[in-house]
Amino acid sequence: MALPYSQIEMTRTKYEEMFDVEFQQLRSRIEPYTTVKADCYGESVEWARMSGTDFLEYAGTRQDIVDSDITFDKRRIFKRKAHNSIPISRDEVADMQKLNYTFERVKTQQVAAAARWFDMVALGVTPIMRRDSNGKLVATRKCRLKTASDPGFCGGILGINYTGEGGLTQKSLDLSYTQGVAGKNLVPVDFTTTGTGVSGNIAGTFFDKFYYIKQLLEESEAYNDTESGQICVAVSPFVKRILSEYEVSLNHDYGYGKMGENGGTTYNSHLGANFIITNMLPQMNTTNADGEAVNHCRMCCAWLKNRIGYGVWKGTEYELVLEPRKIDVRYRQLAVGHVGCTRLDEDTVFVMPMDEGRGPDVPDAVDGSDEESA
Repeated sequence: MALPYSQIEMTRTKYEEMFDVEFQQLRSRIEPYTTVKADCYGESVEWARMSGTDFLEYAGTRQDIVDSDITFDKRRIFKRKAHNSIPISRDEVADMQKLNYTFERVKTQQVAAAARWFDMVALGVTPIMRRDSNGKLVATRKCRLKTASDPGFCGGILGINYTGEGGLTQKSLDLSYTQGVAGKNLVPVDFTTTGTGVSGNIAGTFFDKFYYIKQLLEESEAYNDTESGQICVAVSPFVKRILSEYEVSLNHDYGYGKMGENGGTTYNSHLGANFIITNMLPQMNTTNADGEAVNHCRMCCAWLKNRIGYGVWKGTEYELVLEPRKIDVRYRQLAVGHVGCTRLDEDTVFVMPMDEGRGPDVPDAVDGSDEESA
């Protein structure tokens, strides 16, 4: 016998409130590496930034006033919307009674899925889709950059951002590398310091790139060295492993052994940066200084926390609804949420591609060419 609608309504209200609270609390996951604005409303949120004020030196007395203009820049975050709908089959419930198949357990799984989604929006990526054995498109654990041709809006640290009046102007990172000259957001795959350097392997290459990026960020007016963790660095589990092995081989503590697990953020006091370990970093094809192709490089990246804006929208929904359209399904759980992310400028985000090689744990290029069409 089906549950009375009044009882379903009470259950729905209970879990909707619980899911909304936990969804909002997920911002603690991305607070270590972004600046969060909670309880947003509307289709988009405008994030304003002012810069460019200067003190002018003068000599003598009774000098004329010279105005100093304020540069006013607006970035717009369009919300990215996601949902998951789970039909609850009578047969499945009966078969899984001994496993304590409850609404609470399903809700917990939805919160975990939303947490991963928060990170994907922050980076500006989307899952690579594959067809399963039944021919259905399913999301994989690997990601690629979200593009304007994908449904919904872009945004994030690596993706297309929106600026200008009404948020109509698209901004992308400059990752070009032509005749040995790199775009302003790219630290080339074969970058080395002058002199002997330490770039004999991927770990040494990482050191060269990181300290060069840190130099650029410290020279930036946006960098605030009074608050630890302003510099954030995202690396893949593969790069973490190589760095940890390098650290052990040198018998020196650089803090790489304390980076934390995938999906976590850890402050490295030795390097003065927050490290994010994530398997969501896309790959990119690039060239070296000789113009030779270097494909399938992991897009490890660095940025300033106070230059990344993240919005969490109010109005998260978690519903338990009647399902009259299927023979064995009586109830359906539906989770819906809205978040968005934007760079406040392009001057404080850097991509340092790392050549991980072509091992079995490295997928094909993720420029969309290997993704199966719907």
